[in-house]
Amino acid sequence: MAALAQSPAQDARKLDAVTVIAKPQDPQSTMGSAYVLTQRELEKFEDTNINSVLRRIPGVYVREEDGMGTFPNIGIRAGSSGRSGRISLMEDGIPAAMSPYANTSAYYFPTLGRMSGVEVLKGPEVLLYGPQTTSGAINLLSTPIPDAAGGALKTELGQFGTRKIHANYGATVGQWGFLAETYQRETDGFHKIDRSTRTAGSDVEEYLLKARWRSAPDAALRQQVDLKLFSGQEDADVSYLGLTDADFRANPDRRYHLGELQRMDRSRKSASVRHQIELHPSTLFTTTAYWSDTSRHYDRLNQVNGVGIGSVVNTINNNRADAPLLQGILNGTANTTHGNGVRYGHNHQDFVAKGLQLDVLSSFATASVQHEITAGVRWHHDATKNGTSGIGNSIYRQVDGSLVYESTSAAALARGEAEAMAFWAADRISMGALTLMPVIRHERIRSHADTSVAKTDLNSNQINKTTLGLGANYALTQQWTLLAGVHQGFAPPGSGVANGTKGEESTNYEAGVRYRQGEFGVDAIGFYSDYTNAMRNCLVANPCPNGAVDGTQQTGSKKVYGLELGMSANLYNQGGHRIPARLAYTFTNGEYTKDSDVATGVRKGDVLEYAPKHMASAQLGWETAAWKSYASFNYAASACSTNTCGRAGVDGRYLETDALFTVDLSTSYQLTRDVQIYAKLDNVFDKQKITSRGPDGARGNMGRYFAAGMRVSF
Repeated sequence: MAALAQSPAQDARKLDAVTVIAKPQDPQSTMGSAYVLTQRELEKFEDTNINSVLRRIPGVYVREEDGMGTFPNIGIRAGSSGRSGRISLMEDGIPAAMSPYANTSAYYFPTLGRMSGVEVLKGPEVLLYGPQTTSGAINLLSTPIPDAAGGALKTELGQFGTRKIHANYGATVGQWGFLAETYQRETDGFHKIDRSTRTAGSDVEEYLLKARWRSAPDAALRQQVDLKLFSGQEDADVSYLGLTDADFRANPDRRYHLGELQRMDRSRKSASVRHQIELHPSTLFTTTAYWSDTSRHYDRLNQVNGVGIGSVVNTINNNRADAPLLQGILNGTANTTHGNGVRYGHNHQDFVAKGLQLDVLSSFATASVQHEITAGVRWHHDATKNGTSGIGNSIYRQVDGSLVYESTSAAALARGEAEAMAFWAADRISMGALTLMPVIRHERIRSHADTSVAKTDLNSNQINKTTLGLGANYALTQQWTLLAGVHQGFAPPGSGVANGTKGEESTNYEAGVRYRQGEFGVDAIGFYSDYTNAMRNCLVANPCPNGAVDGTQQTGSKKVYGLELGMSANLYNQGGHRIPARLAYTFTNGEYTKDSDVATGVRKGDVLEYAPKHMASAQLGWETAAWKSYASFNYAASACSTNTCGRAGVDGRYLETDALFTVDLSTSYQLTRDVQIYAKLDNVFDKQKITSRGPDGARGNMGRYFAAGMRVSF
């Protein structure tokens, strides 16, 4: 349905399309910035880290936290990147965030390794999706049901005890189709925990089942029903405690022993059913029902010798009081002296999201003007619950470099809910070379949160928000297109806010040129975003400017502007040899233009957090009938980790990330028609830099990594 909304109805009759970008090769097919990475592109480097993939798309900002993509921090056009809370995340066109309205933080992100494509959409058409529309949308495409019986098996072995299996099989017989799939990956990770036999790795185990029914070819009304069932589990040894700068420079793969017991267990079950019916050759009606249950149980280090996570490493870096003692505790050479010693929090959260969505697409003509109307309505309900274990904290002492258990404390039970009704409509109006697309979206959201067992601390809020957009394309020729767009962006504030709290609001502009000729394409798009009410969800993982780790904070106003450049081409294609190339470049600038509503928060003139001025990724390949080899060159400039690092009188030595340049190589060989072997070497020159400074301390990317595998089709 989403794909049909982007192209003439008579040109897109496949009922099973779940894309948000219909024809990336057609310069007039979308109003705004649109990029697609196909399965062929994803297989070039066999990435399992979503950060590695998204850096190939202009206008997308990623920052590594654990070096393996367990906690994605993704921003688009310098929107807040903390836990990817300001992007509309979808899988097969269905909201995929664990709680899109009540708690948008992406502690769950669909596993990249089982996906067949990635789409990134920006501009006015984002209003067709939502609820996050201030920056952009990311849609992940799962493996489709094949038209003929067949399957695939992919196995891989790599450094750090990494093992991966990805297998699927499906078929279409008559009116019925199915797909069964599993994805399993485990690794010991590249971090080494002090004085421990435990590894800092992760295990992923996922299962997917799809079923499909199509009406008979001679049916009066064409119909299709798609069922999708998913179950997955991930266990990861991740830590909120990073390293001091001195310790990172000495050994970026180090993890302090105090974090040995930290572990996150993340599980997901989901189901969806989609019914499509062609009421008329020019009218398609789609009904989608979806449900997901996500659990995120995280045992995390909260406090060291009375100092909360967020301040431990900062205290040492800046040589404040107790810095020598804290450094000794981290090294295991000093015992804790505070009564609470080492405090572990058991942050157990469960999220249930469900919804029902109706879409209609209809095309018609009035005189010489063509219209494509797409409209929809979605009812959505989020429910979140924290503290299900009944245990709030476990208290330890460190004695002679080892943790000694002391006691536990009870947990308060917190609940949050959000119910939303969203309406949207757009009309793609084609008048010869000019295409206009006005868009409207309305969100009605009711939320409340209860942070006590007795239900005495109840925050309720209600929002009614209408946003508008307009996109325009003008076809100079069949290859060249001018594009421009403007839309009002909105993002819900979450369920734990007080009555009267508004969501994030922005006005977004873009304009540029697009060229397509065969396999050669160029997109050059300038953008300007004016945030009149920037907001941040305050988390331990992403503290607000004043250090708050709970609730939502208005962080003033900000402006962001920049340039996105994307290119793809075949530099040579003769004699059985082909040299493909890709380029993605983003320039970004901006600042906060108004003080926040918290005196210790953002000030006018502050810099934007985690928004490097220059980012670039270039790929060059060599392909023959049997061999396919690629090189990827990736660069990100340094960036401020907080809004304060550019202020006069502020010492910014420990408030910036490092510039990072890496090179990745891969090659594959076709043994037989159905068997292919491959090898890859990531970060060839073993460059490890500080890519993030949160929640507490320096974090870096993975060093040199080698893996080899095999793809089998049957």
